[in-house]
Amino acid sequence: MPGLNAHCGCAAWIRFEPRPLAPGLSILAAIPNKLNLTKAIILLNVAVILLFLLSPSVRAQDMEQDNPIYKELAEQGRMTTGQIDMVYEVPCVEVMLESGESIRTFVYSVPSLKKKPIPAQDRIALINGTHYLLVVNGPGNISTDKNKIFVPLDFSIEPKILPEFLPGAANHEKYILIDRRQQYLGLYEWGNLKYTYPISSGTHNSTPLRKFVVHYMDEVHYSSKYEQAPMDHALSIGNDYFIHEGIVPGYPASHGCIRVFPLQARFLFYQWAKPGIPGEIIG
Repeated sequence: MPGLNAHCGCAAWIRFEPRPLAPGLSILAAIPNKLNLTKAIILLNVAVILLFLLSPSVRAQDMEQDNPIYKELAEQGRMTTGQIDMVYEVPCVEVMLESGESIRTFVYSVPSLKKKPIPAQDRIALINGTHYLLVVNGPGNISTDKNKIFVPLDFSIEPKILPEFLPGAANHEKYILIDRRQQYLGLYEWGNLKYTYPISSGTHNSTPLRKFVVHYMDEVHYSSKYEQAPMDHALSIGNDYFIHEGIVPGYPASHGCIRVFPLQARFLFYQWAKPGIPGEIIG
């Protein structure tokens, strides 16, 4: 290897030959390496097992034995698979709704849910992004073809759908976030999420992604483009797009506006919103 001749101040090549260890010393040197490798393999296996046992899906499956909602749904044969899934960090099972059934009638058919029907139907509707009064293959505009829903097994766990804190909204008294991909709307106050509502945006991504400001509000409003369709409790967000009450079937179904449930549209209109509030459509 290269070395430096300190006497002449110039570089010189000095070759160092490594000396082999005695046979006994070679064996002793190898033992610690083998032990360390064995320990590493054991620790890795233990870590993999712990990650599996502590994973949300495995912990969720443990609820099968004692959860009354799960037992009642199993007895009724309502579950599609019996698998427990984490939906917005809430353990849920998937249930098939029959033709002519709504979330509300389903809730009244399950004894554990029937005890507190209003909170149950509201939470199920929120998690599934639809209205509890919509009927599978029902008549007129209360019909939906969404016949599979997720049912929470623990109603004490709040679903985590939108960010709890939005840095871009921290300097605003109020801010509206619309997530087109997830089909939810969030109302923020000084950056903190206060309310989360399901929405129905435009089909074929016809609702544009952009920042907006609430320009004006109209209690009774009709569409100027689509046969005077009612769009009551409307908030104008520019370019002929509005947030207004309407049918929320659990998927994009509008011409481009943002539909919300009637009761939530009225809360937004009468109690929360005002012209000048900023917001953004993402997703």
